Amino acid sequence: MKLLLVVFAGVVGLAVADAPEYQSFLYMECAGNQIDVGYYGAPCIADWNGDGVKDMVLGQFTGGNIRFYANENTNDSPVFNSYSMLKADGSTITLPSG
Repeated sequence: MKLLLVVFAGVVGLAVADAPEYQSFLYMECAGNQIDVGYYGAPCIADWNGDGVKDMVLGQFTGGNIRFYANENTNDSPVFNSYSMLKADGSTITLPSG
């Protein structure tokens, strides 16, 4: 009987709960332009360069390059004005693509 009451209370609670509200999505921008790396872009957000603000690392489908976008503002309001390709030992890192 207790289980039935708990289940009933849970169902009623879900029925009267407010539906979630979502904000519309925004495109990531660099220097005022939408960032477009082709298909399958999957950004990684982390403090890559150790300056205390979160940067973005993003694979580029065509060519298999990896872009690094340094955040020039704050974590709450990131600003990306340019990118560079990630390098190892002076050579651009590339991964198999497409």
